[in-house]
Amino acid sequence: MKVTITRGVMIKGEPAEVGSTVDLEANDAFLLITSNKAVAAPEGEATPEPEPEPEAPAPVKRTRQIRSPKE
Repeated sequence: MKVTITRGVMIKGEPAEVGSTVDLEANDAFLLITSNKAVAAPEGEATPEPEPEPEAPAPVKRTRQIRSPKE
């Protein structure tokens, strides 16, 4: 069943954006609709879930350079 998300909610461990339309099993859709977190979407409207952005590489931690003692 297609629903449009009206409040922030997690679906199967992933956040669903407000205003997005997702296709869910009937039980999940009913739960979201009765808890006022979604409304039934008109037929033919389904937006794909956004792709997760790739994580940025961790910054390189610079350490203090050890200098050898002068002779």
